[in-house]
Amino acid sequence: MAAEPAPDAVRLPDGTEVVVRPIRPDDADALVALHSRLSADTIYRRYFGARPYLQPDDVDRFTRVDGRARFALVGTRGFDLIAVARYEGRPGERSAELAVVVDDALQHQGVGRLMLGRLVDVARVAGLTQIVADVMAGNAAMLGILRTLDLPRSSERDGATVTVALELTGMDLSPDRLQRAWAHLTHAEVVATAS
Repeated sequence: MAAEPAPDAVRLPDGTEVVVRPIRPDDADALVALHSRLSADTIYRRYFGARPYLQPDDVDRFTRVDGRARFALVGTRGFDLIAVARYEGRPGERSAELAVVVDDALQHQGVGRLMLGRLVDVARVAGLTQIVADVMAGNAAMLGILRTLDLPRSSERDGATVTVALELTGMDLSPDRLQRAWAHLTHAEVVATAS
């Protein structure tokens, strides 16, 4: 397997260290373990329905990404996977759908914002111009996180779902953010070609 880039480690206000990195196929067991710790409410907000466990095909699809059109970052605390932020698009398209899930024990501590910020930076470096989130109208936390990104956005409500489109074309990444995003993107592509 390819050498890991320098750790992208962030300390939360409570002192917890979260390391952010691209997902790998060998994260399958940790992803299943994270899902098993999620409350029914968190699962419902993430998948828009009940999903008591992940099917093996889903685990494989979630952990094997191409590193460009399909990309995912994980947040880890020690050996535990505690968050996943992903976007799913199609090769050649400039838009993708995003999703974020955070372990219930670490919600409301800035993990979702951290993961989404890193994911948006990667999406921009990968050449995406728009990233779209379908969010349940009652999911105030996710809608709030999307607002904090300070990106041009539009939203439409259709019943209980709000679709938020974030425009990435005007993003101006600092050198540190640009370097970190390239490191994540490059490593994910190496892992994808090796698996």
